[in-house]
Amino acid sequence: MNIDTQSVNQTVSAMAVVLAKYLNPEEVRLLTTHWQRHSTVSVKMMQQCVLDATRRYPELQEHKSDIRKGFWNTMQTDHQQVAEESGSSVEIDEQKSVSEMLQAFYTVMEAIGSQLTESDKRSFFHIMHQTVSKERTFKGHSIDINQFLEGARPIVPDNEHLLNNLIQLAYICLCDIAGPVEADEIFFRVAETAKQNHPRAVVEKLF
Repeated sequence: MNIDTQSVNQTVSAMAVVLAKYLNPEEVRLLTTHWQRHSTVSVKMMQQCVLDATRRYPELQEHKSDIRKGFWNTMQTDHQQVAEESGSSVEIDEQKSVSEMLQAFYTVMEAIGSQLTESDKRSFFHIMHQTVSKERTFKGHSIDINQFLEGARPIVPDNEHLLNNLIQLAYICLCDIAGPVEADEIFFRVAETAKQNHPRAVVEKLF
């Protein structure tokens, strides 16, 4: 619980920095105080924070994309630091669940593709491939996301932290292709699909 809480605290603090460009200190304080109640950092948390901010302050609507990307970069950095500090302590008995997670990851990615038109599908996987190749989180890993377009499953690190980051990155790319509302709906559907084929707890860790 301490690690989760610390991650939330770090992320919310950095979210405050992002929002400080658009809101006054008191407005930022009101929002971040509410966000501290989240128990873990997740895509759902990010979605809710962006929604809270833009709903309360409509003038942020035009900056939503920049704010969302700022939140994503913050979470990615925090998760990477935690992973670097704890990555060497993965226990052997966790290997089975991680492998289940890798299978769930493939199911989610394939389900996202099946929800899109052929044109949007190609754009989505191309954009995600380019983004993954540039992200420092995946430095040292050769991940060919475009293989999903060929009906193949690319080689992906069997690592919970990296798989979680890939799913969060998929959400960001999907927002660029379909817009945040449609992206939310697609993510809900693919999560339900994954839960029908894999343990619910494993799928929820991905998101």
